Amino acid sequence: MALVVRPPAGGDLGRALRGVGLTTGVPVIVLVAAGATPAQLRRLRPLLQKVVIPVAVATGAAVVDEGHAGGVGAMLGEASCRRKASFPLVGVAPERGRPGDDAASSEGLDPGHSHFVVVPADRPGWAAAWTSSVASALAGGNRSVALVTSGGDAAWASVAEHAKAGRPVVAVARTGGVADHLAAALKGNAADLRATPLAASGHVYVVDPARGAAHVADLLRSALSRPDALGPGPQT
Repeated sequence: MALVVRPPAGGDLGRALRGVGLTTGVPVIVLVAAGATPAQLRRLRPLLQKVVIPVAVATGAAVVDEGHAGGVGAMLGEASCRRKASFPLVGVAPERGRPGDDAASSEGLDPGHSHFVVVPADRPGWAAAWTSSVASALAGGNRSVALVTSGGDAAWASVAEHAKAGRPVVAVARTGGVADHLAAALKGNAADLRATPLAASGHVYVVDPARGAAHVADLLRSALSRPDALGPGPQT
């Protein structure tokens, strides 16, 4: 059974998260794959099993995503349950129905998550903005990294919010969608103009899974433990 918190208007988000048993001041991995196709999601399963789960366990990290059923977070929740891996999986979800109506609020949420932050969906880009804010509140000054794997149009807003927050954004090449567009832009071959300013922000990096899952895991683990791990410029 997942625990649910609704951030108080104008209140302390970190305190609200601690109120449902979450520890703040921990490393945070943010999964960015909104709008990914079912085929893209299926291809991400080995990455979740061989990279995200072991790194989250090894570093004591929490994982944050948009916690709807059928998304990348749902796949991670299922995989972590099978492996009996213990780390907080926090989904950011829209408020549905009236405040306090738990049945309405739970509609469409993934049962594999340990916690949900239920927020107002009252403006465009609400999911991207709130997910970034939740990640910052959980990290509380510790390291956080956004891991971009595939992603459709909705993922662009997420990448922009994380870059705006100064969070390192690691695009996993060869996973399709937004991740591939960011990887191409970092090489000066942008096919989607939305990738150009993001690549120029200094916050976006690329990692090539063709070098092996261990390489991706090492880079993510280092990024969560050393401030200078990614260094200047894109990584491969």
